[in-house]
Amino acid sequence: MRLASLDRWQAGAGHLLVSAAIGASVLASMILVWYPRPYFEAAGGNDLVLLMVGIDVALGPLLTFAVFNPAKGIGKLRFDLAVIGCCQVAALAYGVHVMFVARPAYLVFAVDRFDLVMANQLTDAELAKAPPPWNARPRGRPPTVGARVPDDPALKEESLFIALGGVDLPQQPRFYVPYAGVAPDAAARARPLPDLRRLNPDAAATIDRIVAASGRGEEALGFLPAAAPHRDFAVVVDRAGGAIVERVMLRPWE
Repeated sequence: MRLASLDRWQAGAGHLLVSAAIGASVLASMILVWYPRPYFEAAGGNDLVLLMVGIDVALGPLLTFAVFNPAKGIGKLRFDLAVIGCCQVAALAYGVHVMFVARPAYLVFAVDRFDLVMANQLTDAELAKAPPPWNARPRGRPPTVGARVPDDPALKEESLFIALGGVDLPQQPRFYVPYAGVAPDAAARARPLPDLRRLNPDAAATIDRIVAASGRGEEALGFLPAAAPHRDFAVVVDRAGGAIVERVMLRPWE
């Protein structure tokens, strides 16, 4: 369809459809790769993405509706639409960059709980001290790891001193270990699942679904709290070995 044959309503509606399709694709990709459930809500992605996609999806079509006038001439009309498109692409690219910089990097078990550690919480100085593969921020889905308090007195003192400066053990990747190495500790620290039911009286169906999907009895499962920047959640684990069964957006604390 030629531009000259459209009115501003058709142009705005067409732009809205294209913008919505692009916004939905970008959002789906971010959730699939950087923010798997329930990390998106736990990290506060809802507000940022709604703002980013809302502005990008709504503002571009509104500007198209405002400036579209075939009487301007095709050359001027194409220029106006190109400027709007470039502004939209720039806004979307900036929003994606912000989401990438602040993406979840690791789910870390340390001592008696999990922490969702964001990429921008891992300092370059701490990463430089870590052995591979913990010396780089993951670019894909955030892996689950453990963090162990050092046995060496000097390292323990240094870790504590750094923690007093605001960089807690979960943000010190040189002390990361594979989750399998701390899974028994997680199992030992897990609270019984009835406690999770008591903390979330309206979530009985969700907990029943987790138990049924696990193929285990409820007594074989426990949960641990997971601290996150925006909203804490619960990690359901096998009480025998500590294997993670489910991460669920339920209240984990008293």
